Amino acid sequence: MSLDETVEVVIPLVKTITSLSFRNLNYTVNQKGSKKQLLKNISGTFRSGRLTAIMGPSGAGKSSLLNALSGFKTQGITGRILINNEVVDRLKYRQLVAYNTQDVPLLQNITVQETLHYAADLKLSSNVTRIHKTKIVNDIVALLGLEKCAHNQARVLSGGERKRLSIGLELVSNPKLLFFDEPTSGLDSESSYQVISYLKDLAKQGRCVVSVIHQPSSELLELFDDIYVVADGRCMYQGALEDMIGTLASAGFECPQYYNRADFAIKVASTVNTDPEKINPLMKQMESISNDQLNGFHDELNDSEKLLNESSRRGSSPQYPISQLRQFLILTRRTALGTIRNLTLTRLRLLGHIMFGLIVGSVFYDVGDNGAKVLANISCLIMILMFIVFSNSMTVVLTFPLEMGVFVREHKNNCYSVAAYFFSKIVADFPLMLFGVTCCQLIAYYLTGQPNETERIAMFWGICGLMAWTAQMYGMVAGCLCPVEVSPFVVPSSIVPMVLFSGFFIRYGELLDAYKPLTYVSYFRYGFEGLALATYGFNRTEIGCEEMFCYYRKSKKVLELLEIQNSNYWFDVAGLGVWITVLHVLLYVSLRLRLKWTQ
Repeated sequence: MSLDETVEVVIPLVKTITSLSFRNLNYTVNQKGSKKQLLKNISGTFRSGRLTAIMGPSGAGKSSLLNALSGFKTQGITGRILINNEVVDRLKYRQLVAYNTQDVPLLQNITVQETLHYAADLKLSSNVTRIHKTKIVNDIVALLGLEKCAHNQARVLSGGERKRLSIGLELVSNPKLLFFDEPTSGLDSESSYQVISYLKDLAKQGRCVVSVIHQPSSELLELFDDIYVVADGRCMYQGALEDMIGTLASAGFECPQYYNRADFAIKVASTVNTDPEKINPLMKQMESISNDQLNGFHDELNDSEKLLNESSRRGSSPQYPISQLRQFLILTRRTALGTIRNLTLTRLRLLGHIMFGLIVGSVFYDVGDNGAKVLANISCLIMILMFIVFSNSMTVVLTFPLEMGVFVREHKNNCYSVAAYFFSKIVADFPLMLFGVTCCQLIAYYLTGQPNETERIAMFWGICGLMAWTAQMYGMVAGCLCPVEVSPFVVPSSIVPMVLFSGFFIRYGELLDAYKPLTYVSYFRYGFEGLALATYGFNRTEIGCEEMFCYYRKSKKVLELLEIQNSNYWFDVAGLGVWITVLHVLLYVSLRLRLKWTQ
């Protein structure tokens, strides 16, 4: 059976009419200790099959209105939002709505076609066949004119191509409500016209499509069916495009001949240029029209709220279209692909580990079995640890914050859970990290002449691996909590105190009593002790010496020098294990906090 015979054409007509109504929406935010109201009892209705433009001057509340209606913002928002005049469960509501923000973050190393395929895998039910998903992706690529760049990575796309790709991501699940925040921002007139034409086609297929538009040209404005003008957080006009000038004229605002209607509406909505005594009656008139439309549904609203409470007690439908295990597998595959293609995280990172192993091995060549060079060998151990920690934490801290925007957008679009993303990041990045550390450790270990015993090599490798794991998790936590401008400073400055209390620069017995407990907090202590014990502990035979007398010929003397003669290797392993566990918990909490900060 051919491909066309097995599936239907994608982007089908929406069979059910879906209109969105909102009443008395208020949106308040805290700014520098004071509260600022962005939306003020604003009401309105957006109908399916029609393309609606939200216009207004800067700061009027256009994006705030979309954030509230899309469900991306929930804190500080009051009012009612209805779908077909009924209250809808917030979970179900998020499944009906697709929100395309002004700047949609994309994974830079994934191609256009791969991005759409992964979106299809995450947004569509597992019952949908691979053939059907491929058909959907191919049709979206054709619909949005992305054929020429289908195999290009997102980092090389033009502004218009990125906009169209971001629209395609929302079309994968065939949503009924589509919100767009300034989709033409940064585009030329031709690209802007193409994008709005695509939105017009989507609206004609029965969807409710709403877009914030900033100063559209007369030609672009003609593509819209309805206009919703926002002024100072209130509605100044809502209705058909052809009725806007007449309504404004009846309120005393005459549009000059040949004047751009969009520019005129924005000028009227500007509180700087407009007399409040003339515009306030117009706003009250619009509020009255909205209230009259919605008052008839008051009884149905109460009944719907009762049904909503009952359905919440019984349990709502699944939040995600696929299981969390399948989410984890898809995200792991996508993260691994992006990591492999990332020059910083792969080739440079691996090359850096190999080069450092060679440099350290040549500088400290054959000092591991020379009793006269014990102090140099101890310096070599701390140097290896410092490189492992800094290299694995800094590479992650520079790349992880860039993915946070993608994580927040996809999670709020009900693509996957926090747990699935959390485990996928750990699993996908772990093999590459471990491979780099292994190359560095083996090269440095053999060139520096450390004991050629399998057990000691394994113990040495284990400590290096645990330290790299700790560093990578530490970098992820810092990258999640801090912006990319701050995290490169926070990570090194917080690692240095850990190195200070490792026992290398100052021995434990020489510390002030107030500082001694801090040595148990330092993961460098456990790493340094672990490497020293793997190298000199476990009843190592006499260390070779080229000179006539070597004080550190016996390994016991070395352990006494470092004041770790009574230490236990497995205690150090457990200490690093505790650190890794704590950092895993902190990373999960950090991801939750990141989502909470954007609500």
